[in-house]
Amino acid sequence: MENTIMASVAAESITRRSFDHSNTPYVYESNNTSENLIEFFDNNTALINQDLNQHGALLFRGFNIKNIQDFDKFTSYRLQENVKYVGGATPRKKLSKLTSTSTIFPKDQSIRLHNELSYEITMPAELLFCCIIAPSEQGQTPIVDTHKVYNDIDPLIIEEFRQRNGWKLTRNYGQCFGPSVKEGFGTTDKEQIISDCKLRDITCEILDTDKIRTTQIRPAVHEHPNKVGLPLWINHVAFWHSSSLSKEYFEHMSSSLAPEEFPYLIQFGDGTNIPDSYVEHIHKAYQKNEIIFDWHKGDVLLLDNYQMAHGRKPYDGNRLIAVSMGY
Repeated sequence: MENTIMASVAAESITRRSFDHSNTPYVYESNNTSENLIEFFDNNTALINQDLNQHGALLFRGFNIKNIQDFDKFTSYRLQENVKYVGGATPRKKLSKLTSTSTIFPKDQSIRLHNELSYEITMPAELLFCCIIAPSEQGQTPIVDTHKVYNDIDPLIIEEFRQRNGWKLTRNYGQCFGPSVKEGFGTTDKEQIISDCKLRDITCEILDTDKIRTTQIRPAVHEHPNKVGLPLWINHVAFWHSSSLSKEYFEHMSSSLAPEEFPYLIQFGDGTNIPDSYVEHIHKAYQKNEIIFDWHKGDVLLLDNYQMAHGRKPYDGNRLIAVSMGY
C-alpha cells in the first residue's frame, strides 16, 4: 500500500509504503534521487518520530546518500549524542568519527539477532545503518520486534529468569580465544579498567598481567522507555550461550579451556546454568518473528534499539554497511 507524505519539501516526489508481509520496516521512498534526507527529516520530524514509535524500524530509500560523508552528516543531525562501542564484543573498523563498519564476521556465517549493547547498564536508544555497498547476494540485516519475541517465549521460562535475577555474563580477556585486554578495554592500564568497570556496574577480576575476567548481571526483560508496561525480551542470552556455538568451535575451545574460561559464559543471574532447551526455545521465538528485506545502495535504516533486535545473514561478494548509535 502507498500514500503520499504531506511534506513541505518536494512532497509529490515522496511515497510512504509498508512491505506486504509486515508493517516493519516502514518505508519512506523518494522518487527524486537528489532529495536531501536531512531536509526531509526537518520537514517531517513529528510524523517520522510517530512512525518510529509505532513500527520500531524505518527504512529511507532513494534519498541522496552516496557515501560515508553523507551518512556522517545525517548521523550528526539525527543523534544528539553519539555512543561509542564501549564494551563491544565484536570487531569493527572506524569509518569516521561517528560511524564504523557493522560487525566484521566471516561472510559465510550468520550473526544472531540481538539488541545492541544489551549487556551495558545503558543501551543506545537508536541505531542508524547505511548501505554503502550492497551485497550481491543475501547479506540482509534481519530485524525482529522484541515484544513479539517476549510473547512467544514460554511464560515459565520468563518467570524463571525473573526469579533467578536475570542473566549473568562472564567475559574473559586475554585467553587464547576472544579479545585481548587492549581490544576489550582500549587500554592495559589496570586502574583505568577497574574504574571503567565500576562505572558500568561490572565486577572486574585481575587474573594475570594480561588476563582479566569480568562479570555483570542484567535483567532479561526490559520495559520500553517510551511505552510504560510494554515488556521486551532484551539480552544476549541466546546470542552467546555455549549451545549456540558450532559443534566444532565448542569442542575446540573445550579442549583448551574450562567453561568459566570461555570468552563468554552465559548463566542465570544467580550463577546457575541455563538449559540448552531454553536457548533453543528462545531461538525459535526469534526466528518466528524475523523480518528480512534486501539492501539497496544508499538505504538508511533507523532502528529503535529497544523495540527491535537485529542480526546479519551470510552473503557473497562485497558488503559495506555503516553503523552509528546513540540518542
